[in-house]
Amino acid sequence: MSQKSCPNCGAALPEMFAHARMVNCEFCGSSVVLEDDVLRKAGEAGAMLDAPELITLGRAVRLPEGEFTAWGHVRYDYGRGHWDEYHGALDGELVWVSVDEGDVVLQRPMESEPSEGRALFRVGASFEAGDTTFTCTEVANAIAVAFRGQLPEPIELGDTHLYANFSGTGGALVSGEYWEGGSSWFIGHWIDPFEVRTA
Repeated sequence: MSQKSCPNCGAALPEMFAHARMVNCEFCGSSVVLEDDVLRKAGEAGAMLDAPELITLGRAVRLPEGEFTAWGHVRYDYGRGHWDEYHGALDGELVWVSVDEGDVVLQRPMESEPSEGRALFRVGASFEAGDTTFTCTEVANAIAVAFRGQLPEPIELGDTHLYANFSGTGGALVSGEYWEGGSSWFIGHWIDPFEVRTA
């Protein structure tokens, strides 16, 4: 970790973790991106309306797989609601935990995206990953509306992400996202929210 200052207001930024490429300035609300050891202002961090949450930045929670501490939080609006994505460490491994209206999923980046890629973004489409068949159950757009903490890659508030969720047996889930200039695919499983406990 190394100490940095906000390029917008000069305030000290939180110590940045080695994996972090984006952090928000808690003083002026700017989004700050680290590129080749140079900090640049990327915009505002957005308004994160406070509400009761299962996961809070910097506070460990116990999941069935181990202890998770979130260091970054992104909120996506999909029209009829929003979901929250938390990036952090699960017993030292960097993972994402998403919470959508109380439903919780633990996901890791896929080693490679399915060969059919974006062509799978239609309800009923299916593909194989490992020993599991995943079937598309949802395709929609979401907009990144706010973030706080530290993230492993920059996000642009206002960016529209086309996303799809693919369900497998036993609570397995794959999600894919496409946005202007990028894509990402994650694999994981649903967690009973009653199994998310204070550590």
